[in-house]
Amino acid sequence: MTINPIKHITIVLISLGIILSFTASWSDTGAQGTEMNLIGQQTKWQPAGAARVSQNDSNLEILVVTNQTDKTWNRAYLPMRISSNANSIHFTVEYASKSNLGNATFVAQIRDNSSKILWSGYLENNTGDQLFNKTFTLPNSILNRPVEFRFNVITNGTGDHALDIKKATMMFN
Repeated sequence: MTINPIKHITIVLISLGIILSFTASWSDTGAQGTEMNLIGQQTKWQPAGAARVSQNDSNLEILVVTNQTDKTWNRAYLPMRISSNANSIHFTVEYASKSNLGNATFVAQIRDNSSKILWSGYLENNTGDQLFNKTFTLPNSILNRPVEFRFNVITNGTGDHALDIKKATMMFN
């Protein structure tokens, strides 16, 4: 049995699209000032826990409404592999966080495949409608290996929380 070449190409392209929708990969030649946008067409953030995730080219919104009375870890996550020989990595995030009911802790985090935390950075809690801009220095241990970037909304009781991310970029030098 032979497959029509057009059908074969179509199957390959669909398969590639499915694979890329689950994993993002970036390559950097080490050029001075290379920037990676984590919110854009090449990314597909996934929800976990009670998180609901919506995104477009300029915004990532994470909503958590929970009736759980115990501590819960809710998040949006992005599996990725960053191929680079950079000497330094700076992560900049512009965001607003809000808790309409209850309290939450907002954390950006990078983990490896075994769920070992490679880096964590706390975000301001309950900024309301005010946008905050924070820049962190990331460890080189996140490079050249599969990692998972996370925006966590950690709750310790019932509540209604939102994390609205307007910018999330990594700068490689």
